[in-house]
Amino acid sequence: MSSLTSEILFEKFQVIEVLKKDEHAGVFLANHIYLNKKIILKVLNTQKLPDPSMVERFKREGKILAKLDHPNIIKVLDFGMSKEFFYISFEYIEGESLRHIFKTKTLSQEQKEHVMIQLLKGLDYAHKNEIIHRDIKPENIFIDKNLNVKLGDFGLALSAEDNFVTNPYSIVGTPSYMSPEQVRGAKLTPQSDIFSAGVVLIELFTGKNPFLRDNVSLTLNEIMAYDENEIVKQTEDQQQLIKDIFFRMLRKNISQRYDSAEQILDELNVHVDQPTIVIDNVDREGKKSKLAWTLIIIIFVGIASIFIIPLIMDQQNRKSLIPETEQGNILSENNSPGSNTAEKLNRDAGNLLNTDKSKEPTAENKNQESVSNQKEDSAPNQINAVGTGWIDIKTYPLNADISISGESYGKTPFDRSFPIRTGEYTITFKHPNYPTYFKTVTVEADRITQVNVNLETETMGFLYCEVFPLKGEIFINGVKKTELPMRSTDFIKVAPGPVRLVIRNSNFKDIDTLFSVNVKDTLHLRFKFKSE
Repeated sequence: MSSLTSEILFEKFQVIEVLKKDEHAGVFLANHIYLNKKIILKVLNTQKLPDPSMVERFKREGKILAKLDHPNIIKVLDFGMSKEFFYISFEYIEGESLRHIFKTKTLSQEQKEHVMIQLLKGLDYAHKNEIIHRDIKPENIFIDKNLNVKLGDFGLALSAEDNFVTNPYSIVGTPSYMSPEQVRGAKLTPQSDIFSAGVVLIELFTGKNPFLRDNVSLTLNEIMAYDENEIVKQTEDQQQLIKDIFFRMLRKNISQRYDSAEQILDELNVHVDQPTIVIDNVDREGKKSKLAWTLIIIIFVGIASIFIIPLIMDQQNRKSLIPETEQGNILSENNSPGSNTAEKLNRDAGNLLNTDKSKEPTAENKNQESVSNQKEDSAPNQINAVGTGWIDIKTYPLNADISISGESYGKTPFDRSFPIRTGEYTITFKHPNYPTYFKTVTVEADRITQVNVNLETETMGFLYCEVFPLKGEIFINGVKKTELPMRSTDFIKVAPGPVRLVIRNSNFKDIDTLFSVNVKDTLHLRFKFKSE
């Protein structure tokens, strides 16, 4: 961003300090000339981005925050485009993140409850405006010297008006604060944010994140297979009301959680519109840290995550919407999850997924399994009779990396079943050609648990295109997939999430459209080329 060198940016922001800048983006402490106040300015160079989705995320954050006007949510003052630069200006708050407070300060019980109430008020307001944050964590919660709380970083948030934005191959949320449905890639609701807020609040009150483990895989497994009663034990030093609230916020079953943050405030006998009373300042040692520096870390870690964080979340159920474009008119659409396409692929994979009885352990050879060959994990949820069972795993296609409760078992196919202690386990399936898939199973004593997974039908969606005139080439997300006309038995596999479909015929204007695909969808699309 070397071209941003003038003292006045975009004819209204007077730069006070360059907080961070590289060729893609910049963060500035500036004075808004017309408002005569300090602001934080985020700038993105749209011409130098290796991933266009960064622009969409930037625009998303601006549009979402512009709708929200609440004392516990960071305010957007202005956003827009100027030549190749997209910018957002935020209110400036002198303070620090909740994460920094965790590391450097000790809050009283009254101060913790004060933070809790404000976080819930901000979350309730966002939810009532049909915004799901999706990334509630201490780094995104900011606190000033009077302990006023501001919820920020809505770059991953979902609005009721959205089709999509977030790339399906980028991390959506932060692992140790995700809800079980977020790990599975299921549809997110306000209850998903309530779960994440519950994790943050337990960390606030106890000093420990209940799900954080040594690595991402173990952390995700803990979220999928945790014992709800163990969560209660971690909060046993808290008063009963607080314990009960945390327990309900972190229920596995979404229907058993609170319906809204307002319900939690009611439990605390706090009206959602009741003004928050300012209490004593947090004791601060040394120099005050400016919130601006905290924001720099959040912004650039968020941008970097688009490129370097492993493929953790690959599925996001969203409402499919096929927009009409100027280039081509969509004549019809048929969206039918679990359609004949999935059934056909299941039949094609049948030989690989059919159970081979000759490979199942018998009562005799079960006893002959060497204890040294057993891969035993401590199951988070033990069933009544602790013993040994077996897991038999088959996948289509083959060559899928299998992990059980965070421990690698190698690639399929396997020539035997695995002995394992009884309990509940999360199996992770990773294949280079498919999104990561998670499946939770319960192993019972002296029983074989059959796990047969068709990665095509469990992780992908499918497209079929009819185009008039019949000739042309079809590109999905920039990659050529097939030529027209398509045979009636041919379907294009696509990973769930945003899809850019381009159909080219040298005699006509390109058909270029964006939409989203859900897992197991079969979209039957019809287009008509238009003349240049």
